[in-house]
Amino acid sequence: MRTYVFLYDRFADFEITPLLLFLRAKTEIITFSFESGVLLSEGQLKVVADKSISEVDPDDVDLLIIPGGEPEPYKERKELQELLRKIHRLDKPIAAICGGPGFLAHAGLLKGLRIAHGYAAEDAERVFEGSMITDEDVIVEGNIITARGQAFAEFAVEVYRHLGFFENEEEAVSALDWLKNKR
Repeated sequence: MRTYVFLYDRFADFEITPLLLFLRAKTEIITFSFESGVLLSEGQLKVVADKSISEVDPDDVDLLIIPGGEPEPYKERKELQELLRKIHRLDKPIAAICGGPGFLAHAGLLKGLRIAHGYAAEDAERVFEGSMITDEDVIVEGNIITARGQAFAEFAVEVYRHLGFFENEEEAVSALDWLKNKR
């Protein structure tokens, strides 16, 4: 299984770290960006993307993860929107947290869906026009998973659950408790 992680300048590295920690034993993790090269995360980590967006074959993607950050400067980047639409048409899971759902909205994938996000209320109505904005931490709508930025533990568990990687629900609850330091 191959997990692709979309990176862009000032992406919120900490929001996807718990999920990547879970996935590392079950899947190959491949990073990509608009161009290959060094990116600076919100936490000021320098990260080198494995591939440029032009090198990503949608058929090779088993899961796509989009971390939070500020997607608005990239809303006109048609190559990402087209890739997202192709992956969606292939019914592959796409998981986006905090600002990440904005990329899905710009690609037209969230119309009519219930969503979670990390945008300010005044921006959310504009970006997610036609979507049903919720106060829930994580929402699964078909192959699309969206989450609030503060819900990175719940996001990690829900994506892992969606992939069928937990043996049972007790294991999922235990993983969430571990991430939230409840055990």
